[in-house]
Amino acid sequence: MNVIHVLEDFSFQSGGIRTVVLDLHTRLLNNNVNSKILSTQKEEGDEIIKVDGDTAPWRYSKNLKSTLKHLLAKNEIDLIHIHGVWMYPQYAAAKFAKQHNIPFLITCHGMYEPWLWFQGTLKKKLYFNLVVKSVFSKADFLHAITSNEAKEIKILFPKTPIVEIPNLIESNTVIEDYYNNKEKYVLYVGRLDPKKGIDLLIKAFANLNPIDFKLKIAGTFNDYKQELDELVDTLGLKNKVEFLGLITGEEKVKLFKDAFIFVAPSHSEVVGMVNLEAAIFKTPVITTFQTGLKKEWSNNGGLLVNPILNEIEYALKTVLAWTFEERNQNGLKLHDFVLKEYSWQYRFKDWLKLYKRMLK
Repeated sequence: MNVIHVLEDFSFQSGGIRTVVLDLHTRLLNNNVNSKILSTQKEEGDEIIKVDGDTAPWRYSKNLKSTLKHLLAKNEIDLIHIHGVWMYPQYAAAKFAKQHNIPFLITCHGMYEPWLWFQGTLKKKLYFNLVVKSVFSKADFLHAITSNEAKEIKILFPKTPIVEIPNLIESNTVIEDYYNNKEKYVLYVGRLDPKKGIDLLIKAFANLNPIDFKLKIAGTFNDYKQELDELVDTLGLKNKVEFLGLITGEEKVKLFKDAFIFVAPSHSEVVGMVNLEAAIFKTPVITTFQTGLKKEWSNNGGLLVNPILNEIEYALKTVLAWTFEERNQNGLKLHDFVLKEYSWQYRFKDWLKLYKRMLK
């Protein structure tokens, strides 16, 4: 089986999408599936097929189609798995697949969520209705990460089959059972973007002003950071809030493990890999209903709230009052829940089953 994953950005800037695609790609390779990744952008050392277009508007790539034709001529494409919906690589790959009778599916990665439609509504609606809808509707499957996303996609593509498989996390890391970090901090990891609700987290932290805690925010610096800096200054938190920039590798692992609590107050998300990453390291997680996580999250060591200031503040106040023992108990409970519901160990078979079904 030869599977090609197509996305416009495979760099660290793509956030959770890179993690999801890389994990799936690695699992496929380990199970004797010939998996390849094609993108306009990558990180140094990534063994993927890079096409041009990384700096072009719409990520337009002049050599994407010719690259796919070359792979097809070598019998290296049985199935195309498209990730994302808004850029040229996804549109071109879907059109190519249809023209050459290649089975294809699209993982939307939450990009059709209602909150996002309200950002640049007219432009997105025109693009969707006039450019991609007729092409994407021919997909063998549209992949939803949550049941809420499945319902939203069904409204847009009523005749296209939809399959639901959640984002999954690697689970083979052994983590110490007991947390006792002297430097206590609340952690956020992710893109600095209004969608992520970071401003709400900062305000909630300011209202509580916990004496023993700091707030650490990890994510690549961009224009939005200036707004967050101004908010921190206005609230008098310069000595309590730390912006870390992009954190990767072992440094990121340590950051998760040493956090007292992880908070992701997003307005819109499809599970969010950072929530799963934190949980797998036995760190309790406060996040929002809008991430599409199973409601049982709140009964298994985590807390689900709405992206509203008073709800985030109340949840944060509750957690910061925990003892180390309570923190550890909830972290372990959440770890076990994620292991069962969101780990590759338990759910990879769903992907193999789907791909084989498409190739019949």
